[in-house]
Amino acid sequence: MTQRAVILAAGKGERLVKGVPYPKPMKPILGTPLIGRILRSLAAGGVREVAVVTGHLGETLRGYLQSEDFGCALHFFDNDEIDKPNGTSLLKAKAFVTEPTLLLMSDHLWSQGLLRAVRESTLPQDDLVLGIDYDIEACVDLDDATKVKLDGNRIVEISKTLPSYGALDTGVFRIGPSMIEALQALDGPEGCSLSQGVAALAAKGRAWGADVGVATWVDVDTPLAYAHAEKLLRELGDALEGRASGRV
Repeated sequence: MTQRAVILAAGKGERLVKGVPYPKPMKPILGTPLIGRILRSLAAGGVREVAVVTGHLGETLRGYLQSEDFGCALHFFDNDEIDKPNGTSLLKAKAFVTEPTLLLMSDHLWSQGLLRAVRESTLPQDDLVLGIDYDIEACVDLDDATKVKLDGNRIVEISKTLPSYGALDTGVFRIGPSMIEALQALDGPEGCSLSQGVAALAAKGRAWGADVGVATWVDVDTPLAYAHAEKLLRELGDALEGRASGRV
């Protein structure tokens, strides 16, 4: 079971933190920065090494992360192309992804149950595994959610604009060198996205969905989502264990 993770934390996040002197991952929620919550949750789940890809206000973010002990070793990779899609951001940490590795966003909060569903999945270790949620009706911001179409538990398509889909992307992946290879083949002057990488592996039958069941998660990407995340934390506590009405 992997003890390594990558967190993508390079973007500007202007919908949530425009005009403030800190990057989106440092946005406090109930007094604790988003990325601080994520790192402590990873450490609580047994993850021991975490690569953080920084970019926008990267020195500020590194300063915060180096000032505290989160219970895991941190490795930093700089993204100097922050206006390109998130797949390009992951490629900055390609040297870290030499074995099955968790991939997370710096603005998604989740329960340990969700992390376990992806981390402990018996799906092929060399392939991509994405935590997926079938409870679409519970999503409070469906327009902003990434949709997933599946054939059994194989991913067929993934996009925010799919007209037909059966599940939602929770933002928690287990990847390996195959994802890095797929992104490198796609990368060009305009960069590449994670969704493109997933689609490329899906075309080869190497992208899978792991059902997260009733595990709680929230994508803190907009003011609406931020308010909902505060509500979830107040109802369920820092561990987000249990089930509350509505998720993002």
